[in-house]
Amino acid sequence: MGKLEDMKRASRLIEKTGKIFQILFGILTGIFLISIFVLSALRNTLSTMPAASLTGFDFSHMGYFAGKLAGEGRFVDACIVFLIFGVLFSLVVTVIMYFIARIFNKIYHDYSPFLPEIVKDLKVVSVLSTLLILQSSIGFGVIAGFIFWGIIRLYEYGCELQNQADETL
Repeated sequence: MGKLEDMKRASRLIEKTGKIFQILFGILTGIFLISIFVLSALRNTLSTMPAASLTGFDFSHMGYFAGKLAGEGRFVDACIVFLIFGVLFSLVVTVIMYFIARIFNKIYHDYSPFLPEIVKDLKVVSVLSTLLILQSSIGFGVIAGFIFWGIIRLYEYGCELQNQADETL
């Protein structure tokens, strides 16, 4: 089997895997949204329950805002804030997985991986991924940004070479 067939097979596998993760994170987003609505509807009832203030659950790992609300005794609000950040995270990952699946679908179906549409999709993936990484670490986010920028520049150069090769034929 040639390298082209191997690339096509790997592209198909990554596309299918990307779609599966896209569906899973879409479902997770929906679960988070439903949880937010349920907690919001039951906020007054849950806030008056003594068990909410007696819980030994540590909110500090749930982020600054959720930890601050929990420190004030607003446990339901802390959970809602945590779930909102969960919705944002899972939504961004869903969008990233959509574009990754789209990139590898184009690679699978086209004659060359060096297409302007793939560069556009790579830019979306790189910006969203860099933002996710920056959320946890500025240093790693900057490094990831430079790596993504380099990959995009290489792909743009590959597109230029592909265009020149197509014109000579």
